[in-house]
Amino acid sequence: MSKSSRRIFTFVFSLLYHPGSFAFWIMVRFISAIFPMLSIYLFSNIIKLLETGISYSQIIPQVLIILFVLVIDNYTRILSVHKLQYLISNTEFAIHKFMINGLKSDSRDERHASIQAIRNFGEAVRGMLELIRQPGIDSVVSLIVIPTILLFVDFRAFIIEISYILVYYFTDIYTTHKYTRLKDFQDAKTESYYAALVDNNDIELESNAYTRHFYRLCNWGFIEWFSLQNIAVSFYSLSLLYQIYLVSSGQSLLSNLVLVMGYMSQTQTLLNNFSTIKDRLADTQVALTRLAKSDQIAVIDLDDLV
Repeated sequence: MSKSSRRIFTFVFSLLYHPGSFAFWIMVRFISAIFPMLSIYLFSNIIKLLETGISYSQIIPQVLIILFVLVIDNYTRILSVHKLQYLISNTEFAIHKFMINGLKSDSRDERHASIQAIRNFGEAVRGMLELIRQPGIDSVVSLIVIPTILLFVDFRAFIIEISYILVYYFTDIYTTHKYTRLKDFQDAKTESYYAALVDNNDIELESNAYTRHFYRLCNWGFIEWFSLQNIAVSFYSLSLLYQIYLVSSGQSLLSNLVLVMGYMSQTQTLLNNFSTIKDRLADTQVALTRLAKSDQIAVIDLDDLV
């Protein structure tokens, strides 16, 4: 994460509604995110027991343990998600109040554009926090737990996993950088469009500009996600072929294949979540930078964010 991104995170979290409660329920979400990883491991362990010819009565306790883990997962995850949703919603209103206090404008057009910029920032922050709440926390926990488990289960699968994460990550850095530049153009056109919409019926010029830039943003979105998903497919296929070879040659058990491929599938979902979060963070960064550049809003200093 860049220095400017860290500063933006710090600024956003300083605006949280009841930060103590937010921190508590974030911690509960971290705990709840461990349970799905545990359930995959336990399921693989049941397959291993079946391969050894263990009796049905001996497997029942293992099944009950999985059910217990799933119930605890549901309780902690759903409770923390809804508690955080309440705090995130109130944070958006807290941001509006904070920004409005420093709003100065000499005309209605300036005020309309500034209000839209504040709305853009508030919505970007809400979207970012909602993604951090779920599935962002799950992704952080899983991308720590999964490679650790694979390191002890199959070192070669661990190497494939780490290579997959690194290739995906560095590709995502490039695609997000270009997305940020396109998003900055799009936010500028959004502000112009809604400022014109409030006062005029003739908004064709602003509408055309908005549509043109949004078309560019959508095109880049396709290129970004198509590239990232092909990386995922390539590493998934490599891992699957390797695990099939190990099982067919008698070097590994079927339960290991289930475990490794279960975690590999989970990795794709988690990395996709990270990409979405990075895009939402880019939205927040663009919106906040535009607010800081505004002469009408005095509560944010651009020098503090870059």
